[in-house]
Amino acid sequence: MSDSTALPAGAPPSHGELERFFAMSIDMMCIAGADGCFKRVSPAFDVLGYSTEELLSRPFLEFVHPDDVPATLAEVEKLAKGAPTIHFQNRYRCKDGSYRWLSWTSAPDPSGKLYAIARDVTDIHGEQEARTWLAAIVAGSNDAIIGRTLDGIVTSWNRSAERIFGYLAEEMVGHQITVLFPPGRCAEEAQNSERLMKGERIEHFETVRKHKDGQEIDVAVTLSPVRDSTGKLIGVSKTARDISELKRSQRELVGAKETAEAANRELESFSYSVAHDLRAPLRSIDGFSQALLEDCADKLDEDGRKYLRFVRESAQLMAQLIDDMLTLSRVTRSELAREKVDLSVLARTTHARLERSEPGRGVEVAIEGGLEGDGDPRLLAVVFDNLLGNAWKFTSKRTGARVEVGTTTQNGLPAYFVRDNGAGFDMTYATKLFGVFQRLHAAHEFEGTGVGLATVQRIVHRHGGRVWAEGKVDGGATFYFTLGEKERKE
Repeated sequence: MSDSTALPAGAPPSHGELERFFAMSIDMMCIAGADGCFKRVSPAFDVLGYSTEELLSRPFLEFVHPDDVPATLAEVEKLAKGAPTIHFQNRYRCKDGSYRWLSWTSAPDPSGKLYAIARDVTDIHGEQEARTWLAAIVAGSNDAIIGRTLDGIVTSWNRSAERIFGYLAEEMVGHQITVLFPPGRCAEEAQNSERLMKGERIEHFETVRKHKDGQEIDVAVTLSPVRDSTGKLIGVSKTARDISELKRSQRELVGAKETAEAANRELESFSYSVAHDLRAPLRSIDGFSQALLEDCADKLDEDGRKYLRFVRESAQLMAQLIDDMLTLSRVTRSELAREKVDLSVLARTTHARLERSEPGRGVEVAIEGGLEGDGDPRLLAVVFDNLLGNAWKFTSKRTGARVEVGTTTQNGLPAYFVRDNGAGFDMTYATKLFGVFQRLHAAHEFEGTGVGLATVQRIVHRHGGRVWAEGKVDGGATFYFTLGEKERKE
């Protein structure tokens, strides 16, 4: 401004200059009449979405959030009682229905008008709310959340840090974090600091820290860089979770597994040793009984010959029982090797073997083609050996015997079944079917050791599936099984 147009020092601004300030202000400027309605608003009010015409002659309280009206009226009342100015904040409704926080400075006029300036502080309120939420999350976290400077001075320490490490916040804030480090671990922090300086975030590494009482604690740690508004690295945020119980459980689990494996190896050795030692005398009993029947039959009466046959049958049953128990033991310990298996082929192989063993039976067998499953083919062959073997056995007294192998659906999974029209069973005793040595039929009716279905159940359970049965006395039986989670994923 040239000297010829400059205002004298202390001269008040002209009306035109005031109008320009009013129009240019980034703050919202307004005048309200004694009736509480807007009489003048500056262009900055457009942040609310209203035109000047939409604001004029409308009560300013009409735009105030209902929850903030009482406090706003209380502030305006102070002006009526002689306060020269008032300062307050409230929420103003935008045209789109949302609300923004405004910070007001207002002063009265002798004529009853109200002059006010408002600044939009919505973003500041949002930051404050975010900080409040973050502070609540940090305070309530079950993990230790610690802030520190680049040179290791603790700047923040939440309640879980107090619980996990035993130090109160006042004992740690302002002190070196290395008090938590066992001997030999300080180099670890220096290495992590170097990585953080390069901008890395170090996620979830397991290490050891020291409690106030000197006890070492297993922790899982995450380190994140803290930067100022310019992006400069100014500190480190550390989250530490106490995993002492988890590590203890893992160690116990490893120990238990090693113990179980050692016991299994001993059991396997014992089983084979016992089986070998038992088989030898059983073979002798069976062999000598056979020799007596063949060489001394003329010296024995019918009862004597009958007793020798009982001895042979018992020896052979014991030998079969030993074999079945060894099979059950191997099923429990052997490693599972899953692959795509043609179950129809396994069923046909078992059927062919049964037919060769009793070529004159004439059992009608229907095996659905294309049955596939995910499992260990060696173990699944044992399943069909037992289920089809049982169906073959329990239809031995049935004219028009029929056995069927197929599939249905159970809870979205394929459920394979073996069905027969044989002797069946009473569903009252269905829970006993899969127990070791459990038999629902007398030995003189149907031979067997009571181990086969227990073996089937263990194989199916090892595949993550389940096995169950339905039956009716003299009305046949159906055995179902699934093969578990791997089928569900396909």
